[in-house]
Amino acid sequence: MAENRNERLEKDFGEMLKLKNRPYLDWMVIKGEPPCAEEYLLRIKLRTYVFRAKNGKCTVGAVSHSTIKVTLRDSYPDTAPYVTMLDIPPIFHPDWYSKGTYCPIDAWTPDTSLKDFILRMLRTLQYDPSLIKEELPANYKALEWFIKNRDTSYLFPSDTTVLTENSEEETAAMQSASAPFDEIVDTW
Repeated sequence: MAENRNERLEKDFGEMLKLKNRPYLDWMVIKGEPPCAEEYLLRIKLRTYVFRAKNGKCTVGAVSHSTIKVTLRDSYPDTAPYVTMLDIPPIFHPDWYSKGTYCPIDAWTPDTSLKDFILRMLRTLQYDPSLIKEELPANYKALEWFIKNRDTSYLFPSDTTVLTENSEEETAAMQSASAPFDEIVDTW
């Protein structure tokens, strides 16, 4: 199982390079030795909404930067990545629990790549209306707010950035830059 998991982690790392240094996202490995990355820190530049309660008043406001940790547990890829928002306050969205944990509405399958999972999660940050399902939300207040305001065109989506990927050449260059160290020059 460990060998299969490591193969999957390596494959996911290679796919994640397609999302590295994008205008909307940059990331770094914070656990595991690349390409067998087990935890990623994502720095996201997408406009999204947060919920604040201050002095007895509740408001929803926009933020343009988010920091998210993605953990690939020992049971991955049999279980979905564990995604938490590190910012306070966390995102205010029907697919995100109020404490900042992502709850994907679609059932996880081991065939889903980490890159595709991350892209879908990023689209929730953009408040992509096509992804919001009203059944079994993680955050009922966020769903109520969305339903109440869904016809307000300037609110949704919250960010219209196209989530493009790096070219094959850019990805290959990053892959070779992150290759393991080989002692090929000299020793003394």
